[in-house]
Amino acid sequence: MRFQDLVPIELNTIEASTVYRADKPRPKQHDWQLDWERLRQLILDNSERLDEVKAGIAEDWVRTHGTIWDRTRGFYRQPNDHYDYDDTVFWGYSSWGTPAISVIFADETEASYQLYRDGMDYNYHYLGQ
Repeated sequence: MRFQDLVPIELNTIEASTVYRADKPRPKQHDWQLDWERLRQLILDNSERLDEVKAGIAEDWVRTHGTIWDRTRGFYRQPNDHYDYDDTVFWGYSSWGTPAISVIFADETEASYQLYRDGMDYNYHYLGQ
């Protein structure tokens, strides 16, 4: 699998969500979950070109992303593995946002892509052996 086959996406990295607000009901636009199978294959096929891969919801990236894989540790068993009190909570499903990945390549360039399929699985999946 190649990164050129994915659709680029811009991540919302501001502190406030552009879609969800606590004082309003959560919008229901679709049922999209992270495509774990494609994510695993993408990492395995391109690991020599990668430094780090994170996943989360593009429209609320700051509060929803977590590290999935990095060059040093490989696949993480949990998002961000060891939690500090201020770590974000990983989301792999959204009824209003777009599940996405952010990639730091070995040449230090960065890119973000949509990576979802229909479904409602919000759980984190360990992708290692």
